[in-house]
Amino acid sequence: MTGTQATAPSAFAPSGLPGSPRTAADLSTEIAERALATWREHDAAHALHDPDRDAIRGTEAARSLVLELLARPGPGRDLYNACARLGRLLADAGASPSLAVATLDGAARALAEVGLASDGERLAPARASVAEGYFAVTIEGERVAARLAWEYPACAVRVAKDTVAIAAGFPADDREALADWSARVALSVSREGFKRAVLAGPATTREELGQALSLVGVELGDASEPKGWLASLLKR
Repeated sequence: MTGTQATAPSAFAPSGLPGSPRTAADLSTEIAERALATWREHDAAHALHDPDRDAIRGTEAARSLVLELLARPGPGRDLYNACARLGRLLADAGASPSLAVATLDGAARALAEVGLASDGERLAPARASVAEGYFAVTIEGERVAARLAWEYPACAVRVAKDTVAIAAGFPADDREALADWSARVALSVSREGFKRAVLAGPATTREELGQALSLVGVELGDASEPKGWLASLLKR
């Protein structure tokens, strides 16, 4: 061995031997930018609409991290977390499900085209992580929208000058959230000047809302009077 001492390759400088496939250690700034641009082009070619193209441009930082981790051998935990984060960002940007489930294929092709090796065994779970992050945002949004349907005034209809009918259907599985909802509805009913409220819905939700209404001076009425109020509410 000569007097020169071998040093560990930089994570951002080419270091592969001639003829050997590049790895994450070869991810120099120039190569990283080429790979990122190639991935972007792959995705843009399959974009369905403007939100897809905007999402591609708006997720550059997350894509850079995914490319680096996809080319780096070893445990996939960091890669899968980065992919899930990318999926969430795509959903937040309004990207289509088609882009979300196909984008990792573009990443793998981009690495191959710049001569960087990637672990094919981790590609399927990485793709699944993107989809998981994307659809988690979608499900969360649907849950929020469903709960908004129970907010005042969407959940109520005036049935007399000083009487309001309320569909008390807010989910009762989270008692703290139920109490908060009941307080919001009760305050809104009071501000509208109603003196009496008729409730319909599960017993737990009616009880919680009834207590909140009583605290602001709103009396509870019989659900059977006045007739036809529930039908009016359901038609809204």
